[in-house]
Amino acid sequence: MYSNEPRMMNRDTAQLMIEEMKNELEKQKKLLDKKDREIEELKKLLNNGNSRPTSDAQEQPDEQKDSLDMVYKILSNLEEYKNEEVLFYAAPILAELMNTRDVAVYMAVNRDYARLFSATSQQARRLGNSIKYSELEGMYSDLKEGQIYINTSGKSGLPLMASAVYAEDEIQVILMFWGIPKQQITLHTANRLTAITTLVQNAILRAKRCMASFRRKNHMEGTNVLIEDAFTDLARAFLEAKSKGLTECTVVEIVTGYQNYQEIAEKIACNIRQTDYMGVMDGGKLYILLSNTDIKNAEVVKQRLLNLGYQSVLKETLG
Repeated sequence: MYSNEPRMMNRDTAQLMIEEMKNELEKQKKLLDKKDREIEELKKLLNNGNSRPTSDAQEQPDEQKDSLDMVYKILSNLEEYKNEEVLFYAAPILAELMNTRDVAVYMAVNRDYARLFSATSQQARRLGNSIKYSELEGMYSDLKEGQIYINTSGKSGLPLMASAVYAEDEIQVILMFWGIPKQQITLHTANRLTAITTLVQNAILRAKRCMASFRRKNHMEGTNVLIEDAFTDLARAFLEAKSKGLTECTVVEIVTGYQNYQEIAEKIACNIRQTDYMGVMDGGKLYILLSNTDIKNAEVVKQRLLNLGYQSVLKETLG
């Protein structure tokens, strides 16, 4: 039987526990001090230039929007979204914070290439669905050094500004901005983008890791087909983002007949891209989610499937 009376503790054990508690408190204090310093640095970045005199009223920064509290408030909207939605809705939130209608979010595939994940306008999509960012002269060197890129030369094939989110010093996500008035591309704006990127990086990295492991965590054993609940949620997230103009996507329903969907999945897997998803919905029907693909370009996939012997139906909504 256990007694409710407190147990006796020898002096050495008690002293050891006290030391451990002191060490833990000291660690927490250092962590809080570090966070306080980071907050002060972010405040300096956001406020830098606010008191600078200027003769042009248009160059005056919006002090209310520049405040750290306001930036936090706007960025906190990302917390409303699931991990598979964050990279979509980061684009319009960044657009609001940077006072532009044209923002693109590219996900790095490796050290050379990145794929467009979301964009707020056709202007922001101008570089296309896939870019070799290591060849984007000027921008790549700045981002590689952890700096904000500013297109001072006005090159038409590059954004006006760009920043990157890193993990272990490697570029993971590239944020691109167009449509910023020339007079607003200042040191103050660059500092502001540095602070915003710092604040948003954890949510973006968490979302990217989620998307990278989505197949592994949600596939049917022995296949590359996603389970129904996970695939349905993913398809709804893509289609909802599409309805808001943040991405392009098409859902392809495979007419399987009496054939086992696992056999079909094996045959068509090599005919779709790594950025596309295969899964089941509607009680076991086999589907493909084509990312960054509108209904017109999805016809190519439909013909490819037909060449393999499979009829399919292209859908832009879920029934």
